[in-house]
Amino acid sequence: MKRISLIFLWCVQGFAAVITPSAILKTDGLISDMVVREGKIYASTDAGVVNVFDLKTRRKLSSLSLPKVQSSSGKIFSPKVYSVDHFAGSTVMVTQSGESFRNLYLWRDNALVKVIGNESGLLIKKVRFVDANHLLFGLSGDTVVLMDVKMRKRLYEVQAGGGVFGDMALSPKRTLVAIGDESGEIVQIDTRSGKVLKTLSGINLDAINRIAYQNDTIISGGHDRRVGVYKPHGSYFIETNFFVYAVGLSPSSSLGVYTDGDENELQLFEIETQKKRERLKGGESLYDTLIFLDEHTLIGSGEENKIYYWRIP
Repeated sequence: MKRISLIFLWCVQGFAAVITPSAILKTDGLISDMVVREGKIYASTDAGVVNVFDLKTRRKLSSLSLPKVQSSSGKIFSPKVYSVDHFAGSTVMVTQSGESFRNLYLWRDNALVKVIGNESGLLIKKVRFVDANHLLFGLSGDTVVLMDVKMRKRLYEVQAGGGVFGDMALSPKRTLVAIGDESGEIVQIDTRSGKVLKTLSGINLDAINRIAYQNDTIISGGHDRRVGVYKPHGSYFIETNFFVYAVGLSPSSSLGVYTDGDENELQLFEIETQKKRERLKGGESLYDTLIFLDEHTLIGSGEENKIYYWRIP
């Protein structure tokens, strides 16, 4: 009888260690980027649309549609929106141009304005607001650009590394940006001046796919099957058995999460102790964006038309 009780307890504990989604939101296309700003989720898609959801009600509030584009062969289509960000009532979007480079649009004061077109020759991978009037671009060649929106002027262009751009993440106050590339190094840059402050190396040894930044902690996921954890004191890495496509970090930087394996599963872990916690399941494709809304709520998306919510004990 005692043995049966122990087996039952082990099964219950095993079941409790796996968390499935508490809610699922649907978008109008496959998700390419996602941010949480001012109580809303902004999800860019491959259907030429950015969907906006309310965090509390989880209802779709609105959609921003981008103009159709024409390819060199004459085909007219809805452009993929590669990157999106929102700040103080304004939304910025990087889209296909129909040609070799990319467009950048700004939605402000109920008007959509093209700020950058194909003729600028910029292959923008990611865009983020530094403040209401300054945009930070990560270009494919690992260059970081700060642009003054009102003046339509590039204030600086800084070569972050010598490889192909992987990802970038701003610090919570947007004063610093961390850029990871195919070398496995992470470069920290002052967003105002463009000054390179520090290069973090020796943790990831191959291309970095995603970065998360909270407080003084940065975590990264790479092709070397490592999750890098960079702290002022005591940096380390966690070995996995598969490419790490996405990472997330809780607001207090006490809890991290990363993609683990090829079954669309996520692994929670404690930053200080490195202790592995619950595993999360539920997606139909590999996740590439993971965002903690608070210490107990995580959302994630991959290249599908769904946003997943998980409630963490």
